[in-house]
Amino acid sequence: MTSLWSSAILCVLTLILEVTDALTVSKPVERACVIGAGYSGLATARYLQEYGVNYTVFEASRHVGGTWRFDPNVGTDEDGLPLFTSMYKYLRTNTPRHTMEFDGFPFPEDTPSYPTGTCFHKYLKLFAKKFDLMKNIQLRSYVTSIKRVQDIWNITYTRTNTRDNYTEQCDFVVVATGEYSNPVWPKFEGQSSFTGNIIHSHDYKEPEAYANRRVLLVGAGPSGLDLAIHLSNITSKLVHSHHLTYNQPNFSDTYIKKPDIKSFTSNGVIFQDDSYEDIDDVIFCTGYELALSFLDENTGVTKSGKFVLPLHQDVVNIRYPSMAFVGISKGIINRVLDAQAQYSALLAARKFELPHQNDMLKMWLRRARALQSRGKKIVDINVIGEAMDQYFGNLTTEAGVTRAPPVLTEIRNFNALNRLEDLLNYREYDYYIRDENNFARSYNPRMGAPCPIDIE
Repeated sequence: MTSLWSSAILCVLTLILEVTDALTVSKPVERACVIGAGYSGLATARYLQEYGVNYTVFEASRHVGGTWRFDPNVGTDEDGLPLFTSMYKYLRTNTPRHTMEFDGFPFPEDTPSYPTGTCFHKYLKLFAKKFDLMKNIQLRSYVTSIKRVQDIWNITYTRTNTRDNYTEQCDFVVVATGEYSNPVWPKFEGQSSFTGNIIHSHDYKEPEAYANRRVLLVGAGPSGLDLAIHLSNITSKLVHSHHLTYNQPNFSDTYIKKPDIKSFTSNGVIFQDDSYEDIDDVIFCTGYELALSFLDENTGVTKSGKFVLPLHQDVVNIRYPSMAFVGISKGIINRVLDAQAQYSALLAARKFELPHQNDMLKMWLRRARALQSRGKKIVDINVIGEAMDQYFGNLTTEAGVTRAPPVLTEIRNFNALNRLEDLLNYREYDYYIRDENNFARSYNPRMGAPCPIDIE
C-alpha cells in the first residue's frame, strides 16, 4: 500500500470512528450557495430553482459561462483577477454536443454536432435566460474562503469592483468552480536559460500570433492535438513533443514529431533521443489541476490539485453532507455534471435521504480498495470513466436523478476512438440519436461551423 493510499484510507477510518448520528439529521435549508456560474453552476442553479430552494450563485468574473467564454486578456481579466477561462479563438468542441447538453434543453436541431466554443457559450447564456437564473447570480464576487462555523458555512468573497470583503452565511454549499483554470507547469533542466517565449495553453489565444515562428508544443491531450491542427499550416516549424500512440495525420511538411524533452538551451530544446531543434516559442499543453485553495481546513475534505476525498457518489462531502461538489469527477461527459447538479439540488431540497455516514464512508472505502487492487493511484479516486452508465444508475436509484440514455456513453466512447483515428476530419460528421441505445452519423462539413443561436 502506498503512503498516499495509506493516508487517505486512515483518514476515512478515522472519520468512521468520529461520525455521529447528529451529523446526518436533515435540517431545512434556508439558503444554498453555489460557487461558480459556469456549466456546473448554471445547472445547479436551474435545479435549485426548480425545487424551490433559496439560493445565490457567487461568480468571480463579470460573466457567466466559465471556461466557455473567450477572453482576449492574458493572465488577468479586466478586474485584475486570475483569468479563469482557457478558451481560445476557433475552438470547436471535441465531443458531440449531444453528450454536453443540459437535460431537456437541446441545441437547435441544425447546430453542427461539434459547435464552436463561442456557440457553446451562447448556449449557456440562452440557458441562463430561459430559466431566469441571472436574478440569483451575483457577479464580480470572488470567493476567497469557505469555512465551517458550528453548523453554518461562512462564505467570504471580494467584490472586484470595490475590493471590499464580505462574509455571508449559507446552510448548503455547492462547489462548482470547474477544473480548467489552474495550469500545470512542467520543469526541465535549463528551462530558465531559454530566451524564447514559454506559455501554457491556458494563455493561448489564436494561431496568427505564431505565423512563420518555430514553435514547440508539449503534450498531446485534447489541447495539444487541437493546437497542432491550428498551428501546423501557419508556423515555419511545428515541433510536437509527446508520447501518444495514435493515427497521426499528415499535418504539413513543417511538422516534426519528437519524444519527451530532455533539456532546454538558450535557443532551443534537446529531446530524449538527443536530437535538437531551434525554437522561438513553447506552448505547454500539460493539463490542469483543481483550484480549491478557498476551502478551509475545517471543511472535512482532503484535497489536492488532483483529487478530493472522501466524497459520496463523487459529490457529497461525507463529513459534512451540507457541502456538495459538481465537476470533481474525471473521465466523464458534461451530462454527468448536469446529473450531479440535479443530485445536489435534490439533496438541498430534502427530496431524498442519504445513507448513514458510516455506510457512506464504508462505501467509499470499498471503492478505494477496489481501485488500489487494480493498480490505480489515489489520483484516480474521482475517475468515473467506463463506469459512467452505472454511475448514472446510482444517482437515479438513490435520488431519482433523471438517468441519461446509454447512447450518450456510446457516442462518447466512439468519439474518443474516432478522434484519434481521424483527427483532421472527425468534427465534419453530424450525429443523430435513433433511440436510447443507438446513434447514426453522416458526413456533413459546414464552413465555419455556423451557430443558429442568436443571443448577445
